[in-house]
Amino acid sequence: MVVTGRDPDGALQLWRVGRRRLAWRPRSASSASQEPGPFPDLPGRLVGQALEWVPALAATVVVWPWRRCAGRWPVVAYTLGMADQSGYHYHEVVHSRAAADALAARWAAEIRKYGRPQGREPDEVVPDRHRLLDDWLGGGGA
Repeated sequence: MVVTGRDPDGALQLWRVGRRRLAWRPRSASSASQEPGPFPDLPGRLVGQALEWVPALAATVVVWPWRRCAGRWPVVAYTLGMADQSGYHYHEVVHSRAAADALAARWAAEIRKYGRPQGREPDEVVPDRHRLLDDWLGGGGA
């Protein structure tokens, strides 16, 4: 689910909160991955994305039953990055699907109320990406 919270400066911040559904998240799914990569033209980029997504989707067919049998359900909460805001990533593994859904609901409520999940530090903090965006725009257009 997508949840709206406020960062420490009071600006709106969008979060994605819930159970990890894919076996892994392809690199092309992240907003930070906007470079053309080894395939610069559109058909090449489509082939490149297919090469990233097809294995992730195929592995998911195996991972979901394994999660059910093993009782390991990853829950994630991460900001959907704005260039001028810090980004946060939380990840926790619980032992049942119901516990995963409950943790996701609790994190969503905490994000709405406090701006981010409470009781622990984020697993990853991405600093303000404004400089990266300026470098990309300055370097890409010249």
